[in-house]
This record gives sequence, structure tokens and C-alpha cells, in this order.
Amino acid sequence: MEGEELGNTQTKEAYPIAVENFGLTSLDELIGDLVVYRKLEPLTRQIPGLKSARYRLGLPNDVVPRKQDTSYAQVALWILEQAQKRRAATVEELLFIGDTLSGDGNTFQVMRSLRSADEPLPDDEEPLNGGVPAIPSACFIGNEKASEPEQFSADEETGMFEANRWSQLVDWIRWAQKNGLRLGENTAVVLDLDKTAIGARGRNNRAIDVARLKGLYRTVGGLLGDKFNAKRFTQHYEHLNRARYHHLTGDNQDYLAYICLVLNNDGLDCTDLLERIESGAVQTFEQFVRYAEVCIAGGGRVSEAMRQAHEAVNTAVSQGDPTPFKQFRREEFLATLEHMNNLADDVPAEERFHQEICITQEVREAVLWLKERGCLIISFSDKPDESSIPHHSRHRGKQPIHKAITHATGVSIADRLRSL
Repeated sequence: MEGEELGNTQTKEAYPIAVENFGLTSLDELIGDLVVYRKLEPLTRQIPGLKSARYRLGLPNDVVPRKQDTSYAQVALWILEQAQKRRAATVEELLFIGDTLSGDGNTFQVMRSLRSADEPLPDDEEPLNGGVPAIPSACFIGNEKASEPEQFSADEETGMFEANRWSQLVDWIRWAQKNGLRLGENTAVVLDLDKTAIGARGRNNRAIDVARLKGLYRTVGGLLGDKFNAKRFTQHYEHLNRARYHHLTGDNQDYLAYICLVLNNDGLDCTDLLERIESGAVQTFEQFVRYAEVCIAGGGRVSEAMRQAHEAVNTAVSQGDPTPFKQFRREEFLATLEHMNNLADDVPAEERFHQEICITQEVREAVLWLKERGCLIISFSDKPDESSIPHHSRHRGKQPIHKAITHATGVSIADRLRSL
């Protein structure tokens, strides 16, 4: 089942909000090469990343922090400081634009509680929870619910602003200004990519999911050939892609994809594997990989392609790589590009949402407004580098995701921003 077919299973109803097309552009307009993916190494070579931060922050050498880890926020803030030093500025204020409370919101809360040892504290600043004073900050979490009345909630104590319209970015900026943020050259703006800057959550996020699944089905189909059972794969994927199995999948699409690949292989006792997962005998992904290794080494009937794929995953896991299923991620990269600017210019904006990954116009205009005021704009994304940047030999001639042209769609907030 290809990505288009997956997308076409979704009923397309008229979008409740009047949205428009705003021409072609790319994320490069907003962030340039100031992008940091899962490896925590900025794309621009002018700013150091995790490799340098490990020594400075005393972090272990064998682990790449994930977004939910405190060490991730430490590295992220350190990178912001290095980026500001290049501009002869400091990190005195922090803005965060994202789409999930558990991911973006949690990272924001940790980052705002951290402080560079070199930075003096203002005399009038209050400590956060009796500890380190919080950086003056504000976080926007967007999840469009167009069928519901427009509303937002704002908490001055936590700095969190949750909205059910992306157009409420204006209200968020006004709220931040009211709370004393100056929004200038000493303000660092962290911009999430997937389902925020592109594929807005609640509106256009389905297109990102379709592209990912398209890459996944291509990968698994290529490895299993005629033995690939798409129906069974979908059943396993939908069953395990839930919070109750995060102990096993780590909320990591690499892990989930590989588990479903193994369960689709007729040469292994998948019934036994599922029973072990359900009973708790297999609790973590590392345990799953070890058990699959025993099955394959014990004479499980698998193809040579499958055996090689397993060996690559097993090796990556043993090295602490959070992106072990690289074959899948490289196919996801190609599928993502295929779903950018893949519809004609005259297709109405609301018809794009399931099949084309679009830039969120409200985010675009808000970021450009902040950029004009001198704010540092930098993107941190937990998206793997392998699904975002072309492989030097396999993807020759392909643009990285942040430079790929696509349509900007949404609601213009430019006039309201000018009135602030």
C-alpha cells in the first residue's frame, strides 16, 4: 500500500476555516541552515553541537539525548548560546513554537530553568520553584481544532500558551510582550519543524504521516518481497503505535517500524513474539532485538536482505544509535520530498492538506516578524538526520527538506502582527 492510497482512505470534508495558498517557499526562508536534527549537530558548520557540548557539559560519550531527556535541553541551550555568541548577543529571552506538550512543552520547561554559568542574573529575577531563576520565556503549543470555537489558555507561571488555532500566534506574541519580553536580538526562538512549521498539527499533519508510511511500506516491501503481508503489517503497526507500548517502542518510529518488519516475517514465530510482548517478557526494544537475533541465528527462515537489515539494526542499537533503521529513514526522506509541491498551484489550499506537506503560513509570518526584530531563529527537531538530509551517494541531486520548495497555506496574520 503506497502513501497516496493511505491518504485517500481519509474522508476529505470542507475545512471549517477559510484558508488560502500563499505561493511557493521553503523553510530556508525562515531558518537558513540553523537547523538541528536528532544527532544534535547544527547543519551549519559555524556553530558547534553535541560533540563539543559533551566535554563542556560533562555528558557521556555513548548516548545521543532524546527530546524528553534533561540533557537534551542542556545541549540545546548550549547550542543557542554558541549561536548568539556569533552574533555578539546573549540568550536573555527564550521563545518556543511547537505542537506537543509532552515533547516541545517539556523541553521548553527544562530549557527555561537552565542558565549559563557565565550569565549574570538580574537582581529582580525570581527563582523558579525555589531553584534556578527562569529565563524570561514563552512557549506556543498549536493544535488546530477548526470544528471547535476558537480559544486559548495562557499560564504566566509556566510560560505556556496553548491554542486551537495557528492564527493565535498573534495573541501569543501580544501576551509575551505584555509579560515584559522585549523580543529583540537577545531573544532566541526555537522553532519545531514537523507538524509546526510544516504539516501543521490538526490541519496538515496527515500529509507527513502519509509520507512516512509510504517510506515504511517501500522499505518493508523491498526487504520481504512477495512475502510482504500489507494487511498484517498495518494491523501490527496500528496495534503497537500506542502509548501503552512506549516501553517497547520508545515512541520511536525506527523501533516501531523494525518490530513490525520482524512480525511480518513468516520465518519467525511471530505469535510467540507477540505473546512475549503482551506478557511483559519482552519489555524494551533492546530485548526485542536480542530475541530476534536468537530466532534468526537459530535458523529462522529469513531472506539475505532481511538478515542484513537485522544486522544493521542490531549493530546500531549496540552503539546507542537512536536511529537504527536507517534504510527506512532514507526511504522516508524520498517520500517526504515527493509530498512537497506535488500538487498544482491552482489546487485550493484545503484540498492540499492530506496529500501535500505545506509550510504553515501563520508560523511563517510570525517567524518573519520576529526575525525582523532581530531575534535568533533556530530549529530543533527530533526528526532523524537520515530522513531530512540527502545521503551523499544515494540521493545525489536531492535537496534537504529545509530547502525543498512547497506551498505555504493557512490564514494570513500579517496585518495583525503589524499592529502590535
